[in-house]
Amino acid sequence: CCRGSWRRKQWYQRRVRGKPPSAEPQRDAYFDSYADYSIHSEMLQDKVRTEAYRDFIYRNPALFANKAVLDVGCGTGILSMFCAKGGASSVVAVDNSEIVEKARLIIKRNCLEDRILVVQGKIEEVALEEKFDVLVSEWMGYALLFECMLDSVILARDKYLKPGGVVAPNRASMFLSGLSDVKSYEKRFGQWKNVYDFDMSDVVPDLYKEAVVESVQSKHIISTACGFKHFDLSVVKVTDLEFSSAFALQFNKQEEQQLTTLVVYFTCFFDGEEFNAVLDTSPRATTTHWVQTLLYLREPVSVTSQHILEGVIRFKKSGVKRGYVISVKGKVFNEIKDVTAEINQEYFLH
Repeated sequence: CCRGSWRRKQWYQRRVRGKPPSAEPQRDAYFDSYADYSIHSEMLQDKVRTEAYRDFIYRNPALFANKAVLDVGCGTGILSMFCAKGGASSVVAVDNSEIVEKARLIIKRNCLEDRILVVQGKIEEVALEEKFDVLVSEWMGYALLFECMLDSVILARDKYLKPGGVVAPNRASMFLSGLSDVKSYEKRFGQWKNVYDFDMSDVVPDLYKEAVVESVQSKHIISTACGFKHFDLSVVKVTDLEFSSAFALQFNKQEEQQLTTLVVYFTCFFDGEEFNAVLDTSPRATTTHWVQTLLYLREPVSVTSQHILEGVIRFKKSGVKRGYVISVKGKVFNEIKDVTAEINQEYFLH
């Protein structure tokens, strides 16, 4: 069922200008990391992630049948193969990592090389000759925005997507909740006070500045969830990816709890003509490889259901390792609007 390479070469020459797929790309530690098979294994085994894309593609045949698809950051090619199997007439899969060599072999082994063209290079640098009906990409990072890959997706959308074309996912929302987990808090910070009878607590101030990527149990959530930022992927701009947003968390436990941590997570939405898919990374959903992003407070805050936390959360690109600086300022109010605590912290997600 697998045809020769001459047709693929002709197809490539029609669609791509610039360096050929075998050319050596510029070295970049970010892209080098995606040549590691363990990363791709983790992502492929994340059923919530992979099946959200698969179900959206397979269960919306009208969106993909006989359509031209662009896959940005294709990795092993799984999304491209879903699209081809789902009826796409052609798929161009772009990735700057060395994993593309394996993607070509995988696509050929599955007899899809006549419909899927793999191009190695940065989407910002390759020159594709056509416009596309659908842009699909798995661009999300920790706390949604880490790794700044959405910047590349926006560029690809503006440059290559046909008017009225589909972006999948097409919406994304960021959420914040309050967490009480005294045991984990004490383990993270308290252990430094006595390390084989030595006091190493000078380490602790720096630990409070770290945004920690970990899974949390839903039983430790003690507040409502606040959706503090929403993106429409058909119109979002790169400048929208740095922002300040107001939030409010109503605590929901009658007995006194210690607010130890704020938790950031996200949900992506795939709105189709026949089927809608949702990719949810909240603590109350099935755990994904993104888990959650934890912002530990310097001092736990006592709260009950009579308290509310109101404030502003800010995301700003750090310029370091495609990371972000996350700032939180807020006040805790009791039932008579007295301020019982204030929060003012900055975290680094690197």
